[in-house]
Amino acid sequence: MDTYQITLFGPLRERFGANKLNYSHPSSNTVRSLLESLDIEPDLVKVALDGVISELDQELGNTSEIAILPPVSGG
Repeated sequence: MDTYQITLFGPLRERFGANKLNYSHPSSNTVRSLLESLDIEPDLVKVALDGVISELDQELGNTSEIAILPPVSGG
């Protein structure tokens, strides 16, 4: 298992009670499986791996930073 540091923004930070999480997850998993294991709807957020917005089927691999970005709202 690999341990990833996940940075959370907006309502996700409030939901998890922290702006960063250390999370252990099998290294062969994808962005989608990570989100599902955190009970986050994959189609409602964007995920950046090492600063690059990634597709849901992207493998996590040797990622050093994961950021989960909720949808932007406001006016």
